[in-house]
Amino acid sequence: MAKSVVYASFAFTCSLSLVITVSVALSPVVIEKQILWQSGREGEIAYYRTPMLTNTPTGDILAFAGSRKYSSSDKVQKIATMRRSRDHGSTWDPTLFVVQDLGPGTDYFNFGTITVDYVANSLVFLYCHCPHNVCTDSLPTLFMMRSFDWGYSWGKAVNLSKANPDFYNFPYCPGPGYGIQKRLEPHKGRLISCGHRIGAFRAMHCLVSDDHGDTWKIAGTVPTIPYGQSHKTGDFEMDESTIVELPDGSLLLNSRNQYHYHCRCRIIARSHDGGNSFPFEEISMDATLIDPACAGSLLLHNDIMFFSNPANPSKRVNMTVRWSEDYGKTWAGALVVDPGDSEYSCLSSVDDNHIGLLYEKGGYEEMAFAKIRIH
Repeated sequence: MAKSVVYASFAFTCSLSLVITVSVALSPVVIEKQILWQSGREGEIAYYRTPMLTNTPTGDILAFAGSRKYSSSDKVQKIATMRRSRDHGSTWDPTLFVVQDLGPGTDYFNFGTITVDYVANSLVFLYCHCPHNVCTDSLPTLFMMRSFDWGYSWGKAVNLSKANPDFYNFPYCPGPGYGIQKRLEPHKGRLISCGHRIGAFRAMHCLVSDDHGDTWKIAGTVPTIPYGQSHKTGDFEMDESTIVELPDGSLLLNSRNQYHYHCRCRIIARSHDGGNSFPFEEISMDATLIDPACAGSLLLHNDIMFFSNPANPSKRVNMTVRWSEDYGKTWAGALVVDPGDSEYSCLSSVDDNHIGLLYEKGGYEEMAFAKIRIH
């Protein structure tokens, strides 16, 4: 399907008007590619992992990485690093440290979602502490940091279990990627961050806040099947997830299919109540979105839906961006951004005619930014 663009309107003396509509096909292309971080090249960082990318109302683009100090493993100490572009991704400011592990144990910090609150003019950063439950001196905890100057400074980390005991000893990993703020009813203005709980009782959870991040609660949940038991290939588990709001106010969730339930492709879920629930009858598989069980990213930009992942059924290779003009019912085309080793990714708007992709490549050796022209 091609997008229709109105080019001109001509008025006639008979008071009739003629509108000429020209159909313009999408033709996304990578126009610029940069390496933002290289593993082992900067300070104490061994590997840059788990990309997050967002654009702010000021036009700046913020790139984040869950940087790992000693190896690429999930179970090492980490630092949240950030770089800023003030010119739509052409140049980037030096790396800043947003938060880092301080304790002597391992697995103290895990990414993470970044959400723009357009009403409160803030950035909301959720991350977890000890999600794999191997810390030496504490239990899994969910934290939040906020910035009210678009990432130039950050407030102190807030332990969310102090306001909601449901988050105490809650081994939950948000994202990685971005959360959203609902712009339409139901629950207009709500902040939503989705991720997955690990450990014995695995599940996909969406967390919501209706007061701009002051308090949070666990909302829509889809448990793993079997629940509370060991798992094997073919079981059902929605893992790392990304979410968008559709023009009718409903939500579409796109999840990693951890154990290849039904196919080696993505799991899709929908919510019609602002993320409070994802009914069983609204869960489906998208066979077009082949996936090796890896984090992907979903973006709705000017009514065009984009999806990024390593498009391969078994290996983390072939970083691809697909696009849909009917909100994910069908996928009109695909752009291979990187045919080689490529892993996690995160999409973001840049401007009306460009989107950005931050992704791991080369066996986690580099974190790259690709700027994609849509038309």
